[in-house]
Amino acid sequence: MSRAPLRRTLGAVAVLALAYTGASWYAGTLAQRSIEAWVAQANQDIQSEWAGPGAAPAVQVLSYARGVFSAQVRYAFHFQDEHGKDQTLTFADALRHGPWPWAAVRAGIWRPLAAYSQVQPQPGGLWQPWFDALGGKTPWQADSQVGFDGHVVSLWRFAPVRTADGQLDFSGGSLAVDYVAQTRQAHVTGAAAALTIQDAATGGRLALQGLALDSQTTRSGDTDLQSRQRLSLKQARVQTPAAGELVFDDPALSIAAARTGSLLDSRVQYDLGQVRAGTQALGSLQLKASAQQVDVAALQPLLLAWQRIQARRGGADDQPLSAADEQLLRERVLPVLASAPVVSLDALTWTNAQGKTRLDARAQFRPVADAVPQTLGAVIERGIAQLSAGASLSKPMLLQLVRQSQGGGNPDMAVALFSMIFDQYTARLARAGLVRRQGDDVTTSLRYADGSLTVNDAAMTPADFLARAGAGLGME
Repeated sequence: MSRAPLRRTLGAVAVLALAYTGASWYAGTLAQRSIEAWVAQANQDIQSEWAGPGAAPAVQVLSYARGVFSAQVRYAFHFQDEHGKDQTLTFADALRHGPWPWAAVRAGIWRPLAAYSQVQPQPGGLWQPWFDALGGKTPWQADSQVGFDGHVVSLWRFAPVRTADGQLDFSGGSLAVDYVAQTRQAHVTGAAAALTIQDAATGGRLALQGLALDSQTTRSGDTDLQSRQRLSLKQARVQTPAAGELVFDDPALSIAAARTGSLLDSRVQYDLGQVRAGTQALGSLQLKASAQQVDVAALQPLLLAWQRIQARRGGADDQPLSAADEQLLRERVLPVLASAPVVSLDALTWTNAQGKTRLDARAQFRPVADAVPQTLGAVIERGIAQLSAGASLSKPMLLQLVRQSQGGGNPDMAVALFSMIFDQYTARLARAGLVRRQGDDVTTSLRYADGSLTVNDAAMTPADFLARAGAGLGME
């Protein structure tokens, strides 16, 4: 073989090596820019939503050592715990640059990537017991594929763990994240077989089985977003020494939110599923609530002001507010009312084989002009556009719950006594016009606006309502 072809072959190999080195270097710079942008965006998102009394949590890049084919990155997550103590959790990222990171190729990923990330937590902080329970092994790892277009696919794997004191028993689980940069859409799914937490101080125990998470969020601009989340369980068991064990079959939590600018609309639904106490089936519970036109930017300062006032007062709600505190709250309330928010308990229902009991409530607010000095109480009163509430109580359903609550007692006597008291008081309230009897159900509806109260379609003053309620309840 002549030397010319060999030189050409070696030259081609050198060119390819040089090209790959340049591509890897470029991929590394692109990955670093993306990571720094993600950290900045995460901190901005946290800050915009934070309403706690202390500093907002923050993510920090502690170090970024970038080479040609890989980088070593260290992060820190700073936050305050429930006691106001500063906490820090640290992470290490073994980042491999594209276009074909060897770690990704070994994992069976052949498509070109800007980077392949493998993040692990570092010992210390609040999850040190997790490290200890695993003999120093890492409790979780997140492997992420970062595309040149910003598309990120991540898989988080959480190791099974049982602490030595038995207070935590976790089956392990996984979390998958798919983020599309062009649409700023993130889809998160997760699953875990079981999680048990015990409180040694109280003797309480929480056992969850069949956890599943599904979340999707789409952002546009700096503040606009749409999101939905659903957390479901196959079963939840809550046990306390005083109340025994309650079992919830197929409970779920669903949240949907849409934010435009600083205005937020949200809906939440709790489905507690079928509830059992021992062998007793207590029926099913469901709660639906919503809020519209809530100005998040205005609400956060109000919540912070109230939390700081409460911290100074030591949680003593019976103490009157100082003039300065009342003025501060007044100033914070006015911007919240300006967006005319609406807050609703859309439905709280408890259903068993004998019937259904339902409650609902709605508070609609309106802007209040700041033209003349007004007390905090006057601002709140003028800010109420309308309050309404409704209830429907099923007597057979309530009697069934009374019977089931007796345990080893005399259920017939307890049911008869409750039935007599129920009939006596509902009859009094019906004569006062405050409730209506419809077969075995007792219903009522109230609406308040501009100092006028309507109860079951009958207008009355608040003073008249209180007098009738006192008479109906035997409090004259």
